[in-house]
Amino acid sequence: MGSSADPPVAVRQNSVAVLGFHDGSAGQVETWLEEVAGLHIACFVHESDEPLVVDPVVENARRASQLTEYPTRTGFKGRPLIVATDWLERLQRAGIRRVLPLTPDNRLRLRQIARCRDAGMELVSAIHPTATVMDGARIDPGVWINARAFIGYKAEIKTGVIVNTGAQLDHHNVLRRGCQVAPGVVTAGFVALGECCYVHTGAIVILRREVGADAIIGAGAVVTKDIPPRCTAVGVPARVIKYHDA
Repeated sequence: MGSSADPPVAVRQNSVAVLGFHDGSAGQVETWLEEVAGLHIACFVHESDEPLVVDPVVENARRASQLTEYPTRTGFKGRPLIVATDWLERLQRAGIRRVLPLTPDNRLRLRQIARCRDAGMELVSAIHPTATVMDGARIDPGVWINARAFIGYKAEIKTGVIVNTGAQLDHHNVLRRGCQVAPGVVTAGFVALGECCYVHTGAIVILRREVGADAIIGAGAVVTKDIPPRCTAVGVPARVIKYHDA
C-alpha cells in the first residue's frame, strides 16, 4: 500500500497529478507545463509498496552532471510525492481529477492509464511550445511531446506515447499506445510504431516500415525491414539479436 500518510497536497480547480518522478521527464515538464497549459501540478506519484529511498551522493557518482534533482520520501521538485500502490484512490480522496502519465516503463504506464480511465480521471497531454505539430495530426490525451519534436502531417499519436527531444516523425505515422521515442529519432512517412515499443536515440526508420509491439530498436539503428514484436534489433541495417518473453 505504500506510506500510510500522504504529504499535504494543495488542490486547485486546475490541479493535475504527474505519474512518475524522474528528473529527465517529470522534472523537465515541471519547468514549463503550468505556464503553457494553465494547469497546477499538485503532486507527483510513484507506484510502489516500498518507501522511496534515493541517495543523491550515490546517484551523482554515476553521472557526469551534478544538477540532477532527486526525490525525498515525500517530495520532488518542491511538490508532494505520493508513494503507494493505491495512489489512484489517494488522488481521488485529495480531489485530483487529472493525471499526466510519465512513468518511464511503457507497460506500467499503460496499466496506470487504464486504471485512471476506469476511474473517470481526465488524461492530460504535455506538448512543449517549441514542438511542431503539422495540420491534420491527431494527438490523443495522455501524451508527452518534448522540445523541438516534429509531428508530421496526419500523423496519429495514441494515448501514453512519449516523444522526446528533437524526434522527427513524418507524415501519416502511427504511434500506437504507450510507445516511446528517444531524442533524435527520425521516421519517414507511413511508419507504424507498435504498442509499447521503444525506439532509442538517433535511430532511423525508413518509409512504410513497422516496428512491432514491445520491440526495442537500438540507438543509431537503421530500420529497413519490418521488425517483429517483442525483440531487440540493432545495427545498420537493423537486425534482430534476441526475442523477449511475452
